[in-house]
Amino acid sequence: MDLIIGIGNRLRRDDGIGPTVVESLSDQPGVECYVVQQLTPDLAQGLCEAERVLFVDAAIDGNEPHLDRVAAEATRGLGHALPPAGLLDLADRLYGNAPPAWLLTVPGCDFRFGETLSPAAIARLPEARRHIGAWLEAGSAPVRT
Repeated sequence: MDLIIGIGNRLRRDDGIGPTVVESLSDQPGVECYVVQQLTPDLAQGLCEAERVLFVDAAIDGNEPHLDRVAAEATRGLGHALPPAGLLDLADRLYGNAPPAWLLTVPGCDFRFGETLSPAAIARLPEARRHIGAWLEAGSAPVRT
């Protein structure tokens, strides 16, 4: 099973890009989607059961969505929120598996309080979905961006 995790706070306008993109995906066999405000240690068990994982999150810079490979990396302390690399490391340490992972960042420009995405963020949603479609089609093949 592939796992796609949309990360973001919908009350901070463009920070809600990750959840918005992931919720807009149609149901597909063999794909499980989560929407979370932040990555927390309790996600490690579900992560270790996936064949691959794609994290989708807002970025504060850049002009286009960007897909990068993520490797497990030890993180200082285990607070309430983890970066993707730290969650992968935790899954590996606790459950003996950290699946291959990627991070799709979608640039936002307005992170003030509010519940709607900016027009610029909305304009980037189709490109973000295309990246996810390419990632899903690639399966276990390397994804180039």
